[in-house]
Amino acid sequence: MFTLYKIAGAFAAPPGLFIIILLAIASALFLKTRRSCRAFGMASALLLLLFAAALCAMSTPAGARFITGPLEAQYATKLPPDGETAAFLVLAGGSSYDAEGSSVQPSPLALERVYTAVTLASKREGKSVLVMSGGNVFGDKERSEASAMRDAARAMGWRGEIILEEQSRTTAENMKHSAALLRASGLQNVAVVTNAFHLPRAMRLARQSMPEARLYPVAPPRQTDPIIRGLPSFLPDASSLHLSCIGVRERIGTATAAILNR
Repeated sequence: MFTLYKIAGAFAAPPGLFIIILLAIASALFLKTRRSCRAFGMASALLLLLFAAALCAMSTPAGARFITGPLEAQYATKLPPDGETAAFLVLAGGSSYDAEGSSVQPSPLALERVYTAVTLASKREGKSVLVMSGGNVFGDKERSEASAMRDAARAMGWRGEIILEEQSRTTAENMKHSAALLRASGLQNVAVVTNAFHLPRAMRLARQSMPEARLYPVAPPRQTDPIIRGLPSFLPDASSLHLSCIGVRERIGTATAAILNR
C-alpha cells in the first residue's frame, strides 16, 4: 500500500503529471494518426516520448545524482592552515523577499553558504575575515545580497570582521571585484565558499582572477543524494528536477566561461 501511495503521489502533481500527459498525447498520436500523415504522426509521437523520458530522468533523485552529483564530487572541503590569517569568500546565491519585493534575507542556498563559513571560520585557529560577495543583481531594490548575508552572519553569532563586495552580479564578477578587495587587505589565504555543485566553476574563475592567492574549496553538504534508495530514487519529484536543471546550468556556465576565456 505504501508503495502504491508513493507512486500515485509522484504522478499526481508536476513534474510526474506532465510526464503522464506527454505519454498520453504520444499514445494518441501513435494510434489515431491517419495513414496520409502517418510518418509525421509517428515522428511527433517519438519526439514526445523522448521528451517525456528525458523529463522523467531529470526529475528523479537518481537522475539528479547522475547529472549534478559529479559536479558536487569534484572538490572536498579544505580549510586554510590554522594559525594563519584567512578570508572566507562567501558567494551570494539569491535572496528571499518580502511582500514589497525587498530583499530581507539570503536564499536557502545562500544561508547554507553563510552558515558554513561562520561555523568553520569560528572553529579554526587564527584570524578569519568573512568577505560577502553579491550586488543588487536586478537593480530594482536598494539592498545588496552581500549586506543580507552580513546580517545573517551577525545573527548566527559572527563577531569578527566582515568585508562587503556589493558590485557583482555574476560569478565572474564575484571573483573580479573580490580579488581587488582581497589584495587591498593583504589576504592571500582564500576559502571559496559556495555550494558543491557551484565549486568547479567558482574555483576556475577564482584561479583566473586571483592567481597569486592560495585557494581552498569550501562547501555545505551536497544537495543530491549519493545513494540509490530503491524505488523512491526513480520516482519523479520537483526538487530533483530543480537539482538536475542546476547541474545543466552549471555545465553550460562552465562551457561558456571556457569559450569566453573567463
